[in-house]
Amino acid sequence: MNCISCNHSHDENYCPKCGERNGVEKITFISTLQSVFITFSDMDKGFLFNIKNLILDPKKITEDYIKGQRKKIYNPISFLIIAVTIFLFVNSLLKTHNPAPVKEVNTFSNTLSYKISYGGGIFIKKYFKFFWVFTILPFALITKLFFKRYNFIEHIAIGSFIIAQATLVGTISYVFLKFPIIYDPFVYITLFWLTYRTFKNKKNKAETFGLTFTTILLFFFLVFASIVTLGYIKFLLE
Repeated sequence: MNCISCNHSHDENYCPKCGERNGVEKITFISTLQSVFITFSDMDKGFLFNIKNLILDPKKITEDYIKGQRKKIYNPISFLIIAVTIFLFVNSLLKTHNPAPVKEVNTFSNTLSYKISYGGGIFIKKYFKFFWVFTILPFALITKLFFKRYNFIEHIAIGSFIIAQATLVGTISYVFLKFPIIYDPFVYITLFWLTYRTFKNKKNKAETFGLTFTTILLFFFLVFASIVTLGYIKFLLE
């Protein structure tokens, strides 16, 4: 049989010349669905593998990914994007359509602070997916500042793992408590727990705890400051 990629004649399961698999099936709708299902449901690799190992040992999965052991691990950026998509899907399912509020005179609603906060809220609601995904940049910048072991791109990968897992926790929390994910305390508790376990230094746990607490505090401040800035820009453009 000739290899479909390099036309090398062989009888092996994989081409000895280029490594292409022998007897690859044609792509069909069923085969595509099967591939997607396996990617998300296989506890030994893929999406659920990430979730399981970020719960059990976040330090190991991030170190393995950075070292290049990536066959079983789902790409961290894709993991984050899908986690955010799942939250938005759940959010849309549970969204209730309330009747329009009765207009009333409210002195506070005419203040600059209200208009800025309201504008920032509207912007985040509309572009939440992009905003939350890009929070990996300030998160990675802060972890790089305090935990200098890896380069910035590697910290982006680590941040993607951590924020994605926290987003999934926030999705579960939203089902029961309806907290906006940006202000959900369970999200930040998860961020703290995963960051601490990922960067934990056995020789100085107290220092790691302090740096982790500062990391999450700064991250929350930057997220809040970004919302205020976006609200102010929206106010200026109106």
